[in-house]
Amino acid sequence: MRIEFYNDNPVGFWNETIDILAENEAQNSIIIKCAQKFKNGENNDDWYCATIKDDNGEIILTAMCTPPFNVVLYGTGNRYDGDSAEFLMNELFNAGCTLNGVTGEKVLAEKFSECYTNLTGKSSKIKVRLNSMALRELADIKFSPGYLREITENDLHYLPFWIKEWAVDCNQDIGDINGYAENVKNQIGQNLLYVWVDKVPVSMAGLQAPMINGTNIGRVYTPPHYRNKGYASACVWHLSKLLLDKGNKFVSLFADADYPVSNKVYQNVGFRNVCLYEEIKFE
Repeated sequence: MRIEFYNDNPVGFWNETIDILAENEAQNSIIIKCAQKFKNGENNDDWYCATIKDDNGEIILTAMCTPPFNVVLYGTGNRYDGDSAEFLMNELFNAGCTLNGVTGEKVLAEKFSECYTNLTGKSSKIKVRLNSMALRELADIKFSPGYLREITENDLHYLPFWIKEWAVDCNQDIGDINGYAENVKNQIGQNLLYVWVDKVPVSMAGLQAPMINGTNIGRVYTPPHYRNKGYASACVWHLSKLLLDKGNKFVSLFADADYPVSNKVYQNVGFRNVCLYEEIKFE
């Protein structure tokens, strides 16, 4: 086995890995999104991407990291062994790459984490477990009253607070409310953030940058006093339909594996599990 870094060749990383990543595109939405940015010239000095190749030059592991976020891993075809994970971890560590944690399919992420903690003596903690889910055909469901619309300036007085509460619910790092407000302003008119309206806005869902054949939905949130009324289901269903009608072959998202309510909402809409993801932090 050998490692190959692409810090000076982002286009080469894209060309060599995209067909492999696209085989499980919904699962690899994070790596694909970062690789697109890297290829298009958006990068920082501490970003890195690498592959592990076997003796025949075939890629068996792909890694992408944009610190301070975790290194994200994918084993080609979800086939890999412990030796390749350990080899990758050692090579990244010896190269001085930032390793704040690891994100990836459960078995691979846990093996990488085990190797890292054994080497460094540090501890690790599972921050969140996520079901990678994909939808290719919408289910027939009964809709709650209302309609889907893109956000406008009239939504600025509440959406930053919704996004902050979404981050709390999803165990994400909590940002400054002014930062959330600026983020919302930047998304107005960009077809990136939508709300379900039943006389007043009652639920939201956002989009990430398109991938190759699909688009990822995120930031699905309904305030507590509007829950259990079917608003999130209606919002996600109609947003998914909008994406499929635009030519996406699938819609994907990540759902908290330990929160069965949201998983049931997505399954009822038509989403199906792809794999179990884990985000592990090193401490």
